[in-house]
Amino acid sequence: MGKRLGYSLLATLLYLFISNMGNLIFGISRNFSWLTTLWESLFFFIFIFLFQQFRKK
Repeated sequence: MGKRLGYSLLATLLYLFISNMGNLIFGISRNFSWLTTLWESLFFFIFIFLFQQFRKK
């Protein structure tokens, strides 16, 4: 369970970073705000965490 949690957290942080960089590069958001994608990354974390459970079966 600890490995699943760690991998999910790593994927979520990577997603959060990439989505914020994409917003800056493509001009969607002019300011660098982590709060704009925080809720989205929380749901992404839950999805990845649950997906890892079903991947092994």
